[in-house]
Amino acid sequence: MHTIQSYLTTRRDNFLLLRIIAALMVIYGHSFVLARDIATTDVFLGNGWPFYSGDIAVMMFFVISGFMVSGSYLARANLADFMTARLLRIVPALLFVLVACALVVGPLFTSLDAADYFSSADVRRYITRNLAFSSDMAWTLPGVFADHRMSSVNGSLWTLPAEMRMYLLVAALGVFGLLRNRRLGTFALLALLIAGVMHPRLLPVHTEWLRLGAFFCVGILAQLYKDRIEIRHDVMFALGFLTYISYNTQSYLWLLGLSISYFCFWFAYRTRPLDLGKLGDPSYGIYLWGWPMQQITVSVFPGITPMPNFLVSALAAITMGVFSWHVIERPALSLKGGVGRSLEYATSRWATFARGADKS
Repeated sequence: MHTIQSYLTTRRDNFLLLRIIAALMVIYGHSFVLARDIATTDVFLGNGWPFYSGDIAVMMFFVISGFMVSGSYLARANLADFMTARLLRIVPALLFVLVACALVVGPLFTSLDAADYFSSADVRRYITRNLAFSSDMAWTLPGVFADHRMSSVNGSLWTLPAEMRMYLLVAALGVFGLLRNRRLGTFALLALLIAGVMHPRLLPVHTEWLRLGAFFCVGILAQLYKDRIEIRHDVMFALGFLTYISYNTQSYLWLLGLSISYFCFWFAYRTRPLDLGKLGDPSYGIYLWGWPMQQITVSVFPGITPMPNFLVSALAAITMGVFSWHVIERPALSLKGGVGRSLEYATSRWATFARGADKS
């Protein structure tokens, strides 16, 4: 049996490699909109796919995230510990890239003088608004990359508010016991998926996040049925073939989404695991730093074309991703236990105080 559960017991997989590949796919896809336009296009769009490489990569990110984050809650079964772990995973590296872009990259590449740049409220707003995980994000810094094809300092950040809301979804499912009751959990997730398709305005999320939420829910379903879902070569081939022959039919997008989701687990469990221990986990850092590095590359090498932009920026983003993991992310994650215990203690003390106040 090649069930997901059977592979989980081995603790060997290629999820890290897949996340790194996905992060690089995002940089590759963005190179065609950030570098000089030479009438070339993303290889997926060029071959008739309805999505470019960055879209496909983000879909894979959310499938993997839904699977792993729901597994994380099941392993902890404690709301304070779970939310602490999620915040420590996403916020420190994000804060680092926001501050670095606002206070280092911005002053180096702005068309304004230093006094005008630092006196602008937009510099502070770039950090604070993007840390709020709102759909109303700050994309630009004063005078920075203003003459580029796109002036956004980091266009990749748009997925992070969606990711944070998916964490809240897992927390809600966990608190109500739906992650431990397969039938009820499945019913809740299918109801959300149907609502997203039929009545998207019923859901408290931005419409652009609905597709990402659907892939995240698929990842949660894989976690719920990990003892039943088999990862097999013939199934992967059959899904790919059905997707191919369904092109230009109404079922194509559904089959493509299912194929991409299944591919995540097939790649992770049915390809030979690659030991990337020395790198740590630079995938999140690569994703965060890809766009800013591409914009910097355009500034340093005006007229650079997509593929050179991708290669230079990918190397720089990998370097920053490794740095981010070892200097920012891993030290932050080491705080999980202590912060979680502190939050739990504070919560219990507040509950005790509240009970005493009620009695008085």
